[in-house]
Amino acid sequence: MSSKATTIVDADDGALSVSPSAIDLEATTVRGSNDDSSTSHAKVAVGLDWDCPEDPDNPWNWPMRKRWFGTIVPGALCLLVTFTSSVYAAGVYEVSEEFNVSITTALLGVSMYVVGLGLGPMFSAPLSEVFGRKMVYFVNLPIFMLFSMGAGFARNMETLAVCRTFAGIFGGPALAVSAGSFVDIWDLKTSGSAVTVQAFATFMGPALGPVVGGYLVDGMGWRWTMWIVTIGGAALLLPLALLEESYKPVILKRRALARGQTLPPKLDPKTALKMIFTITLARPTLMLFKEPIVQAVALYSSFAFAVLFGFFEAYPFVFQREYGMNLGETGLCFLGIAVGLCLGCIIYLIQDRIFYVPAHRAHHGSPPPEIRLIPAMIGSGLMPVGLFWFAWTARSDIHWIVPCIAGVPFGAGLVLVFLSAVMYILEVYTPLVAASAIAALGLLRYVLAMAFPLFTVDMFENLGIAWATSLFGFIALTMMPIPWVFKRWGPEIRRMSKFDALTD
Repeated sequence: MSSKATTIVDADDGALSVSPSAIDLEATTVRGSNDDSSTSHAKVAVGLDWDCPEDPDNPWNWPMRKRWFGTIVPGALCLLVTFTSSVYAAGVYEVSEEFNVSITTALLGVSMYVVGLGLGPMFSAPLSEVFGRKMVYFVNLPIFMLFSMGAGFARNMETLAVCRTFAGIFGGPALAVSAGSFVDIWDLKTSGSAVTVQAFATFMGPALGPVVGGYLVDGMGWRWTMWIVTIGGAALLLPLALLEESYKPVILKRRALARGQTLPPKLDPKTALKMIFTITLARPTLMLFKEPIVQAVALYSSFAFAVLFGFFEAYPFVFQREYGMNLGETGLCFLGIAVGLCLGCIIYLIQDRIFYVPAHRAHHGSPPPEIRLIPAMIGSGLMPVGLFWFAWTARSDIHWIVPCIAGVPFGAGLVLVFLSAVMYILEVYTPLVAASAIAALGLLRYVLAMAFPLFTVDMFENLGIAWATSLFGFIALTMMPIPWVFKRWGPEIRRMSKFDALTD
């Protein structure tokens, strides 16, 4: 009897061969029902797969309404988790006063939650490979809600910081697993509208958090920023219960058991742990140090994301000091960034139709990966425009609407760079290596997002609004050539990869 093997590139550039693959269900053994135990022989169903291209259990063949339900519900959960990262920011000054701690200490409620978002997928998301997507959603969400409630009941800063950390750890897997759900249901190479759901949820949550949080803190106090999160989680429990499993290996495993088939032997725990450690931690860290493609893409997209988190503290500093706004009014100023995020998604869909879809057809489904960099090339110009616009118009003698509108090009550039980063990585690497590269992007993104709010206020006080924001703008200008360089010399750069990047 033979079975297919799955090869995983190990962190030290070796190879870990798993055969048969319990994760991919590459092969299964079925014993003939008419054979007795003494004379029967094993019949190998090589490459357990859908029964036919039109198999109704295949999520790609689900009715459109069901596919969008399976997309929007995880997207809504992703939106809630990212919303939770910033809704607390409006209450930082109130927390500082109530618990008699510094503003920097009170900001740990933001930073430690972001740390949790980065750590959570490393420990919990791999469980979706065994138990499926739905199980991870349904187990983590109630625990996320409990720790959010704990933060709301906190009577000291230590309890608040710990609860926020664990809320992030149990909320973070939703970000990674929701991306997996989208891949399960859609061919992301030709479904640009589904791709934008992930980006919209990832960035619209942080943008809307201060809008809601400002009015909650003004009217009912900072603890309501935690109650609103708990209410939102409760509203998602029923839709998650109605969600159907979309992960192919789990669907096939359950179907094989229902049909009385014998499943392939499971990976031994040591091998499984090594594989999880390699994909989610060891190789992502190594790629950040050794792989130029990942280094450049991760640094650019992470910087853009971190500036957004820095604005959680910069906007209150600017609009309350220069324009005398209250928390609720300050939160509304984030709508400029929210509009920019929506505009960025629209630009992505338009360019996808204009550039990627024709290239996909012309190259018979395998266009050059660099075609994915066109959105980042657009976004690379929009981001510094937005930053310099904000830097030199955020002052009391210029109407407040002008710096608010500056958030539009910044938000659009942010989402375009992010989408390009993810899609380029998915095109360049094999699936398991791409999973590690995406994990590397997430790791750096949340490390920077954790740090930026902690020094932003001090930077704005010391440098002033114009030069502090201009510093972000100058860094954005320095990084602006990255997508253009990869677009021009991408094939040569890919050939230098140490992690088997796609070569022409």
